[in-house]
Amino acid sequence: MAFSPSIREPINKQIATVQPLWSHAYFPRVETRDHLCMLVAITVASAFAVPLTELHAQTRRQQMVAFARQSAMYLAHVVLGLTLTEIGRAFGRDRTTAAYACARVETLRDDPGVDAELEALEHACRLIKANHSAVQRVAVA
Repeated sequence: MAFSPSIREPINKQIATVQPLWSHAYFPRVETRDHLCMLVAITVASAFAVPLTELHAQTRRQQMVAFARQSAMYLAHVVLGLTLTEIGRAFGRDRTTAAYACARVETLRDDPGVDAELEALEHACRLIKANHSAVQRVAVA
């Protein structure tokens, strides 16, 4: 089991190896960028073993929850290409908060352990994006 060096909490690394929660079986018609952002949040919440509702809570919460939320915002920006405004709206935050989250996570990636964890989550998010594209192609056909 991997541990985040910055928070010393276990990270669930099996997220990309099990039947994904975000698969078409659960979400047959993913249509908007907000839905994509929600799927990233579900993936990150699962990986960090944090309730999804905590990622969208209005207060900061514990350090582990805050880092999970910042990671989800970062992944939505880097992998999905969402704007900071879109990310802020999806998480109930301001775009400047999303910008801070992205900067903080990018800084923490200097740590090899954090970088490895985020790389695994990036892979899972790329799968989400690919699944979204495939569903869109099928829906159009």
